[in-house]
Amino acid sequence: MTTRQEEPHKTAPEPLAVVQALVNTQYGQGRYAHAELTSPSHLRAWLVAHGLLEDGAPVTEGDVRRVIQFREALRSLLRANNEMEVLAFPVEVLNHLASAAPLKVRFHDDGQVMLEPDIAGVDGALARLIGVVFTAMINGTWRRLKVCRNERCQKAFYDTSKNRSGAWCSMARCGSRLKARAYRRRSRATLD
Repeated sequence: MTTRQEEPHKTAPEPLAVVQALVNTQYGQGRYAHAELTSPSHLRAWLVAHGLLEDGAPVTEGDVRRVIQFREALRSLLRANNEMEVLAFPVEVLNHLASAAPLKVRFHDDGQVMLEPDIAGVDGALARLIGVVFTAMINGTWRRLKVCRNERCQKAFYDTSKNRSGAWCSMARCGSRLKARAYRRRSRATLD
């Protein structure tokens, strides 16, 4: 399992960075594949580390399946932010998970308002993430969170370009590879 260094300028602002981190618990293929959340203990550790679950809270195989479904539904929505085809199932999955994720509006002393889960455990973690996604869609940061256009990668990144034209998680890796492939394809077509 090889992990790539996160480029600081490609990280979403908090709390959207947690959604990005969730999507990036799985990406890539072959020698660049990265996979986390492969068991209840891995999921528990990840949720605790990201402040979404209390240490020692129970996590089941079913929770792992639901979180992975949620992650892949989010990845599909992020494809749309990068002008890629959205897979068919994400809206249904997200609506189903959101129906079991009660949220409440909570005002804080600093004048901020947040959507917070009205349930504990893994369901509460999913509710918090759904609230983060909803808030990001309202405040405009969601459109900048994308998945890499390289189909073999699909890593989530935050597009900081002025005109939101970022297409790859890393120009050095995915961008240059895809551009080189396209160049070779055009060169072969010219020779034929």
